[in-house]
Amino acid sequence: MRAFAASALLLSTWISSSSAFPLTSRGVAIPPPPSDPTPPSSGDGSGEWNSEDAGPSDYLAKTKFYAIAKTAGTLGLDNAKTNMEHYLGNSGDDQSVSVEEMLKDLSGFQDAVQTLIQNEATDAYNSVSATNGSTTFVSGWENYYATKDESWDWFFAIGGYSYSVTGALAKLGSKTSLKYQVHVFDRYNWDSGKSTNIGPFTFEDRELGELHTKGLAKEYIVRGSSSTITVSDFKPGSTVPLPGDDGGRGRN
Repeated sequence: MRAFAASALLLSTWISSSSAFPLTSRGVAIPPPPSDPTPPSSGDGSGEWNSEDAGPSDYLAKTKFYAIAKTAGTLGLDNAKTNMEHYLGNSGDDQSVSVEEMLKDLSGFQDAVQTLIQNEATDAYNSVSATNGSTTFVSGWENYYATKDESWDWFFAIGGYSYSVTGALAKLGSKTSLKYQVHVFDRYNWDSGKSTNIGPFTFEDRELGELHTKGLAKEYIVRGSSSTITVSDFKPGSTVPLPGDDGGRGRN
């Protein structure tokens, strides 16, 4: 009876002490992305969908832009092709993009995300003062613009967009585990006052925007979230691997 009582007391003490501290950030959920960025006060997009009557020339224009999208594909601009075809498809449904592909193709975006996650993870580390404890973080939306010099594909596919990181960090003694994701957001639309060249085609962005107001195409939201990256022993000053890095998952 004494042995049973002693064992029960030992088990109770172990459960109490172990449940007080998170053993790893795996047990702490990564928060979702922040709320969608607020559209600029000047407006974002071509106007109200299907607010004007379409004529024969507009249907011809839509056929032309399907041909332009196909040409983009033959030039290796796969994301530009996909996003333009989705716009012309007129559903207005959200469209997903690969954050890993964007990081691979856009070196400046890599640098921007690296800086953001390093800062957010370090701030989270410093906010947990105890030897054992956990916290989560959600960065605000930052802005990035994909240029032609970096990638013709992403320049035409998305251009300027917003990005954020969210994550969870947990300390247990001398070890600190970190897991996080990268998110992107954009409103796919065509502004007036600019022109674009894809292959042999040159067109005014206004032409594509008018297809939206005439109900033949529809603006939509672009979203993407990376896979979860886990770092088993994070320390301020150590380089955090990015999504898509070879061997990035679980690196120290």
